[in-house]
Amino acid sequence: MSVKNFYPEKPILKYFNQSVEMGVIIANIKSLDLPIEVKRSLYVIIRNETGNGKSIVCGTNVSGVQADSGRWPSVWDDTIEGVCIKNENMTGKERAFIVFKTIADGLNFTAAQIQRKGVFIGEKVDGKYYKGDVKTPEDLAVCYYNEWVMGNSEMPPEQFIKDFFSMYNQSVKLFV
Repeated sequence: MSVKNFYPEKPILKYFNQSVEMGVIIANIKSLDLPIEVKRSLYVIIRNETGNGKSIVCGTNVSGVQADSGRWPSVWDDTIEGVCIKNENMTGKERAFIVFKTIADGLNFTAAQIQRKGVFIGEKVDGKYYKGDVKTPEDLAVCYYNEWVMGNSEMPPEQFIKDFFSMYNQSVKLFV
């Protein structure tokens, strides 16, 4: 393995791509004890990160959580089954990814990161790339793009915002 693995005590597992029906993901999100706006962000982010549930890392990592950029807080150690190696979609670089024990673990981890970064409506964000109130779905799309997708302060393409807005509107109907 040529990439750094910050979880050497965990087994290296074979990468596979798994599709999970959005209905299963939605039911799992609904069962979580989270604020509504966090559930809505979680839904949109998972749809965006997994191609509507069609591309989930080893069936449990719904947001591309990596194992090669440092250790996550120890509270997550017991939820991590292992590590897999695959080429990152955006860059093509070989990366190490977390494999969670269950999809619920992957959802809970992603929801915690959404809350930590403030990537939900109603939050004031003082992130590395996005600074300001997240009041509208458009604000949320920009915050997510800056803090999660790209790691920069550039404005997302207009189509990205339109797609995000459409998914967010669907989330409003699902999570009330």
